[in-house]
Amino acid sequence: MEKIKERFTPREFVLTVCCALVSLLCAGRIFLLLYQAGSVYTMGIFPMALLFGLYCLWKKALFFEEVFFSVSVRVLLAAGFTALQVLGLFWSHDGAGSAPEAMIWVVCLTPLAFAGQNMLFSLAGEAGGVQTAAEAGCRDGACEGEKVGKRSFFGAFALVFGGFCIPFATYYPAIMAYDVIPQLDQIRASGLTTHHPLIHTLLLKGCLAAGESAPFFSNGDRAGLAMYSLIQMAAAAGGFAWIYTFLRRHRVNRWLSYAFVLCAAFFPTHGMLAVSVTKDTIYAVLVMVFTAFVFELSVRETCPEKGWLVCYIVLTALLLLFRNNSIYAWLFHVAVISFCTWKKRPFFRRLFFCHGVAFLLYLLVNGLMVHAVSATSDTYAREMLSVPAQQIARVAQYHEEELTQQDLEALGAVWKEGLPEYEPAIADRSKRDIAGDQETLRHFAGEWISLGLRFPGEYAKAFLLKNKGIWDLTDTTYLNDIYSYAKGYLQITYPSDQQVYMDALAPGYERHQKLQILQSLYRYFAAGDELWRYCPPMALVMQPAFYTFLLLFCCFCCIGLKKPVLLLPAVFPLALLGTLLLGPCVLTRYMYPLMLSAVVLALLLFGRDVRADGR
Repeated sequence: MEKIKERFTPREFVLTVCCALVSLLCAGRIFLLLYQAGSVYTMGIFPMALLFGLYCLWKKALFFEEVFFSVSVRVLLAAGFTALQVLGLFWSHDGAGSAPEAMIWVVCLTPLAFAGQNMLFSLAGEAGGVQTAAEAGCRDGACEGEKVGKRSFFGAFALVFGGFCIPFATYYPAIMAYDVIPQLDQIRASGLTTHHPLIHTLLLKGCLAAGESAPFFSNGDRAGLAMYSLIQMAAAAGGFAWIYTFLRRHRVNRWLSYAFVLCAAFFPTHGMLAVSVTKDTIYAVLVMVFTAFVFELSVRETCPEKGWLVCYIVLTALLLLFRNNSIYAWLFHVAVISFCTWKKRPFFRRLFFCHGVAFLLYLLVNGLMVHAVSATSDTYAREMLSVPAQQIARVAQYHEEELTQQDLEALGAVWKEGLPEYEPAIADRSKRDIAGDQETLRHFAGEWISLGLRFPGEYAKAFLLKNKGIWDLTDTTYLNDIYSYAKGYLQITYPSDQQVYMDALAPGYERHQKLQILQSLYRYFAAGDELWRYCPPMALVMQPAFYTFLLLFCCFCCIGLKKPVLLLPAVFPLALLGTLLLGPCVLTRYMYPLMLSAVVLALLLFGRDVRADGR
């Protein structure tokens, strides 16, 4: 009791006890409702968050004052976060309370979130020792920490590549998800298009051709897919190894840097995506390296040397080539970085020139590839209609009796075979029958506006449900593919009804079954309903939404530390997140670039070894 009196004033003690009691009562009610609904998944993450919040209450974090922002701003942030998580819980489980009860949960749990947020901001303030070049007293660019030679790079590369060899041996020659089937169709049957990044399709085609022509392989398809896996493994391992050297040069703690390399090598997510035939893996590594480049740019006072700029130009061109919609996020990045460097005229002019050269290089290489292989332009106008298609489909499903004859005629002009099909987490079903002609799009736009004015609440809910994996820490919708085949966290195979297409497009492909024990272990990890979801630390780091909030937390800390220039590395990932919000669904491989970038940015901001500065 004496210790409590020393720690708290009477007023603080009463408030702390009240906040703890109401949060525990709410938690008990939530667990009871989840148990009655037959779902206890949130027992993986929710108890961990609850215990952390209670610990922060005991540490008087509820009464912290100097933690970046005013109390009102911090209350709004905590309330917004709590409301999103309660909303996700409420929408995910039928019978999980009523709307008024959910509002009570938000009110009762917000103080817990507020205390936890204060504690994290306080810790970030202590760890956020990143300095610009001018603050560190450097003359030409950012100060470097530990000298990292080629041996460190190749050592990290060998470790990561060796770690990737485990899933490679397990799933030899490659993991074939459903997305590779249309690319194989382009290569073997229908002809190349620009729907998928052409550079990736050509890489896959070249590997298959090399496998077929190699005289020492009996199975050309398997050899070609194995070549592709090895190339992608090398590219990913090279990116992780370079990031390791970058972290060491920028004084990130040695043990955190080691942990980064070990995680890259042996955490199953990285290894399984490294041997998965998908365009997302190489692109994610490019985004991660690009984030590091922009970070270095943000802490410098002078423009980098020519060699660095050449690497930046090539990296930017590859970034645009490996994802078709990267151009939108990149243009936003260019606009922001140009605005921030406007007053530094020599710096601005050189960067503006580099951005122009990178864009021209992208156009040139892409144009040459299209011309060389006679690829047809296939932009799929309906791909940009994911959000409005979902919004219309939701209204059509839940308010069909309220639709007028004019509504039905307009919808019939867009969806020829009746009303659109609605699946909350994926837009592919609602937009798959939309033609791209001008008349159809005119009807679509008119009906979208008309229904939106009458059902704004349904429009908002359709948008949030489609993107639930981005903002809900206990979401499970991202565990299924677009056609609701329960293929789990990383989609390690294709649907069974696609087997006939695989047999026709890659007749020599057959995954070996010699390492059944390892395959069982990886299936245990990758499945959507396994026990890892109930292990709090594992469940948290495997949720895509965790990395959304990690990136936002980094941004808020940069503002709180009064170093807005350090926001520049987060601009491209945030813009990329915006394109995902407008995309068809949330999958782990879609979020993978954001996941890698957020981790690297957090290490650079908060993993700095303060002893290197003599503090």
